Amino acid sequence: MILAGNINYTKIIVTLVIGVAAIITVGYFLRKLTRNSDKIHRRFIGKLAYLTIIIICVTNIIEVANPDLKISSALLKGSALIVAILGFAAQPVISDLICGFLISIHKPFEIGDRIIVEGMDPGIVEDITLRHTVLRIYDNLKVIVPNSVLNSKTLVNTSYKIDRRGIHLTYSVSYDTDLSLAIDTIRDCVADSPYTLGVNTNGIKEDSGPVYFLKFADSALLLETTIWVPMNTNSYVATTDVNIRVNKAFRERGIEIPYNFINVVQRENHADEMSENVTKKKKTAPSKRSKRTDTVSISSDSGDIANAMSTVRGFADKQRLTEHARLQLELMTEEIIGIMGSIAQSAKAKFWVEGSGQKYMIHLTFPASVGSEEYRKLISLSTTGRNEAVNTIAAKIWEKMVSGIRNNGSDTAKDSDYEWSLTDSGQKNEIGESILASMADDIKVSVTKEHVELVVVKSVNGKD
Repeated sequence: MILAGNINYTKIIVTLVIGVAAIITVGYFLRKLTRNSDKIHRRFIGKLAYLTIIIICVTNIIEVANPDLKISSALLKGSALIVAILGFAAQPVISDLICGFLISIHKPFEIGDRIIVEGMDPGIVEDITLRHTVLRIYDNLKVIVPNSVLNSKTLVNTSYKIDRRGIHLTYSVSYDTDLSLAIDTIRDCVADSPYTLGVNTNGIKEDSGPVYFLKFADSALLLETTIWVPMNTNSYVATTDVNIRVNKAFRERGIEIPYNFINVVQRENHADEMSENVTKKKKTAPSKRSKRTDTVSISSDSGDIANAMSTVRGFADKQRLTEHARLQLELMTEEIIGIMGSIAQSAKAKFWVEGSGQKYMIHLTFPASVGSEEYRKLISLSTTGRNEAVNTIAAKIWEKMVSGIRNNGSDTAKDSDYEWSLTDSGQKNEIGESILASMADDIKVSVTKEHVELVVVKSVNGKD
């Protein structure tokens, strides 16, 4: 088809459609490939490849629209001019692009690592683009750091090539402190926190890491330690929990946290005015705050179950739950512990509750690593001869637990965890009569190579 001006509009339209389709298709597959990847080089190379495809498609469309214009030749002929333009106008962009490429090759951090950039707050790496790296700090605030800045700054990676995060903490005590007592106190508080992990020191498993006395300050002795938390744990929440425990334990054991003394002289009337202003500005504490109970070890023993129920009642009191909501929480706890006992029998489990006054989750986890005794029990377990309850919700939970364990135990199993949700499966209405299924908003099963976890989710404002 020959049209006015020797322009083949049909060819232009076809090229445009093919180019747009190529950009959309490549973009879709690249996003799908890199969306859930924690490998930083995949994220960066994917974005770079997408940009390259766009440039190629746009160049082809322009050349088809104007056959006399050869962009590639023009670029080669005008290379000196282009270099000059890039040298002055695009220097920051090119610098960030090159530094991002170097970061993706040398991998000083990966997606999900906790890093501390010199002069900045600690943050979790969430994404990398051609120009920036995105860090998440406290309260889910995002910090956008140019790649060139990261490449030139000293950074501390507390997650470097390990499956946990390290958080460095420092505590000040007075010069007359019994240091042995202070060190033991800090270690006790770290071990008691439900967010922290134990450590392996020279082949010995310990419930907390060592505490070091390394510095003399002007008015205090400085004790330092590193706490370790799982990768998916909020480091600020874990730090706050440990610090609160240390502060409370120091007060109870008479360990002084020193501070500088200053003499302040002020008029009495002025002091009264300040006191009045403070009283006016004082706000009441919110009635609903997210909390997590301490972890309780339980089995089928009645004493362990009593400890779990005591933990539940303490959680209900702190969250100011109504009597009806508290009774529901206790009843669902009894049900999930009973199901665990019928499935895992004598396995020792860990129990805790977390959430706010609006929504809470009951956690029950027990070890089931590949090849262990619990693993063999669960694989060989049969529901034959059990009561009707086992043939409903308990049977479904057992089925999903075994599926997850077999999946993680196979030779071809990947490192990803196995997860199942009652609501996602669309089977909640098919379970039949069950107290737990009727009360809970959701029941989840999570299986890794090391443990099995049951989680009961309940919204206080949800159905009763």
